[in-house]
Amino acid sequence: MKKTGQQKLWNESEQLTGLEANTQEPKKPKVAKNNTLNDLTGAEWKFSTKSVINKAYPINLQHKLRSQHGGQKPPQLCADLIKVFTKEGQNVLDPFGGVGGSLLGASLCGRKATGIELDERWISIYQEVVQLEGLTEQEFIHGNSKDVLPLIKSESFDFLLTDVPYWNIDSLAKTRSKRVKSSKLSKFNDVNSQTKEQWLTEMDEVLNLSSRCLKKNKYAAIFIGDMYRDSQYHMLSASLAEVLEASKIWTLKANLIWYDVSKTLHVYGYPAAFVPSMIHQNILILRKN
Repeated sequence: MKKTGQQKLWNESEQLTGLEANTQEPKKPKVAKNNTLNDLTGAEWKFSTKSVINKAYPINLQHKLRSQHGGQKPPQLCADLIKVFTKEGQNVLDPFGGVGGSLLGASLCGRKATGIELDERWISIYQEVVQLEGLTEQEFIHGNSKDVLPLIKSESFDFLLTDVPYWNIDSLAKTRSKRVKSSKLSKFNDVNSQTKEQWLTEMDEVLNLSSRCLKKNKYAAIFIGDMYRDSQYHMLSASLAEVLEASKIWTLKANLIWYDVSKTLHVYGYPAAFVPSMIHQNILILRKN
């Protein structure tokens, strides 16, 4: 049957409508109205609960400059953690600011942040990175957290993200490997060496002071690496979690493992003893009671 001109127009109109429908942007998944923790969709929330983080983070954001600090963390990793435990525009606290990885992470995902750092040179490097990258500069306070934290308004932060200072077990620790360089990490205090108990007491004091600044039922994420020293493995993550829970201020909710794919392997005990090559860090997830 021969099509009339009107039928042709209808058919062409239907085809055009179909093309327009195919070119429309797919609807973005919505965040549940009862999601009071973050801005993640259900699928994103599910993915964020993985107990092992094996994502490869790029070497960027002036990595070479930030690497002058031996313990800097990828800002994108910090941003990923911040997005899990906050909503856009909320406030993040870092009592051990270092070179500002958590502050950079906050800027990457539209959050506000305040850092505290004892060594002014790391603050200067952070400020230089911000300028070079064109990011929003966050508040970075020079001082000792023990002095600064009591001055901060109580319950004014939504999330605590920090990387605790290393346990200065022995500034002159001996090693069989001549390739191992002395640590670039700065000490939190002027003590050349301290016992594990002294270190734990100091971390407990600062983190409990930080809890006053955190809103009730909000979370803290704490980077902490275990150590192998003097032929013994020290599970510092478990020790710190136990001390913090004993204060009754915190409840341990998870221990995430960050597998740092950029780490190189070292052969420390070969050929007589097994010594682990530390390519992971723990991220303790605690909730304020």
